[in-house]
Amino acid sequence: MSRREEAGQCWVLIITIIVFRCSHNPCKDEVMLDAVAITVHGGNGGKGAVSFHREKFVPMGGPDGGDGGRGGRVFLKAVDDVYTLELYRSKRRFRAGNGGDGASKQKAGAHGEDITLEVPVGTVVVDDENGDLIADLQELDETVLVAHGGRGGWGNKRFATSTNQAPNYAQKGHRGEEVTLRLELRLLAEVGLLGLPNAGKSTFLATVSNAKPKIASYPFTTLEPMLGVVNFGFDRFTLTDLPGLVEGASEGYGLGFEFLKHVRRCRVLLHVVDSSSPDPVTDYELIQGELRAYDPEVASLVQVVAVTKADLDPAAAALAAEVLGEHVGGDVFVTSAETGDGVEALKQRLMELVREEREKAVQARAEEVPVLRPESSERFTIAQDEEGRFVVEGRRVVTFVEMMDLEMDGARAEIERRLDRWGVNKALARAGAKVGDPVVFGETELRYGDV
Repeated sequence: MSRREEAGQCWVLIITIIVFRCSHNPCKDEVMLDAVAITVHGGNGGKGAVSFHREKFVPMGGPDGGDGGRGGRVFLKAVDDVYTLELYRSKRRFRAGNGGDGASKQKAGAHGEDITLEVPVGTVVVDDENGDLIADLQELDETVLVAHGGRGGWGNKRFATSTNQAPNYAQKGHRGEEVTLRLELRLLAEVGLLGLPNAGKSTFLATVSNAKPKIASYPFTTLEPMLGVVNFGFDRFTLTDLPGLVEGASEGYGLGFEFLKHVRRCRVLLHVVDSSSPDPVTDYELIQGELRAYDPEVASLVQVVAVTKADLDPAAAALAAEVLGEHVGGDVFVTSAETGDGVEALKQRLMELVREEREKAVQARAEEVPVLRPESSERFTIAQDEEGRFVVEGRRVVTFVEMMDLEMDGARAEIERRLDRWGVNKALARAGAKVGDPVVFGETELRYGDV
């Protein structure tokens, strides 16, 4: 064989190995995307118009500039035909439409186009900057506003008064809100399957539901959550097969938190134990210990215990159920997914518990009466920063100042009149401000008393 042929065969072998490794060891980005950070922008508000009425026989018409339109808003909506956050793998920034500018004859600009981003039911929305929970979308079609559009600027018609009949200024549109969100998908299954790797969870799920999980005789066959629907009479419940736990999972070992974060969303837990295990009680306690270490509330959820694979050795399965029953102080189901023995009785018990938990959840929501104390838009505060500047905070006053176009004639005088009317200038004087001191309103800096 020539050296050229040997080299050619060597390259074929290398390429074959690379293809094999890629197909059997998918990179992290190829698994189900269940957490992602995105940035959303509300649209900017439109500019207000400076215009005066001009018409035949009306040579001195008054101001008639229209307001700018509000910027578009960004919403998140929970849907049932999207199961992962894959939509946001490549595109991470979203912006609503800007508002239209005002025009003469008091014509207001059009509002910016809103956008609605679809996420799976069970998505938790968190402000990525401060960690505050924004929403927990647990219901189908539940919608939450996550970014406000900017206010449209006032046209000069809005500033006309008996003493200022021809204002020659208007407001700019306010910028839209920008928020970085962390989206985290936590499955909303009513029954979650617990158990050590290869305990028979996937086989049980495939037997009782429409799900088709991967089933094999080696541990960690399930690498990501599988969700199925179990029909029982005229009712049904959702059942999820989650990756098997190992000792130390609460500290991140094995699949660790990737598993446990989904368990806390379940109403009922089904803990399955392999009947062929030499020590079923130890297997049971290992899982319970990891649950308690991760979150005591999860360990307190309603649980049902079942022994699986009873067809392999019925006597061993009966003995395991007896020992576990004495340990947990309750009945333990003996099941075989292969023969169907005990499966219907287990489904019935799970359905009963799910119904009870549903009723409890409805009652709990009915008892939750939120006390809403909206922040007054007129309230403001004044403080000095490290540079000695006076910083004014308050939605109404800051927004008004930021939206004024300081390059227009009369705009600064209008700001001064408003600050006098709202008591801001008096408050600045009490805080020790002197004429010429810098005063900050959001992103706009003025000088105290400098009109």
